[in-house]
Amino acid sequence: MTDSAKAIAFATHCLKWADVSIAEDLEGALFCSHTPGEIRNFNPDRAEDLEDVLQEFLGKRCFIQINRGTTSLFHWCVIVGWQDGTSKSVSTDHAQAEGEDLLDCIFDACVQAAALTE
Repeated sequence: MTDSAKAIAFATHCLKWADVSIAEDLEGALFCSHTPGEIRNFNPDRAEDLEDVLQEFLGKRCFIQINRGTTSLFHWCVIVGWQDGTSKSVSTDHAQAEGEDLLDCIFDACVQAAALTE
């Protein structure tokens, strides 16, 4: 189970959702945005939901690498960077997160990547 604060940070900083809250459904935690006129949500434990929100943030601009060059089964390394490293308008830095929970690492790296563009 991912840390709720990290999922909220991802929704706020990466997806630019306003007024993010946590609700419970039959499948676990549901992170919701209550932007006027639009209600959006995702459950990080559902692969389809996770794929949708990662695609929304990463799109064709960013790449994500998971555990490249590591040999540990219970330690994750996630790197998020910008696809076009030759463009003067984007940072050539990459965001990196490491830890024992894959989703936490993904959310951490994405939030760091979002900060590189602000």
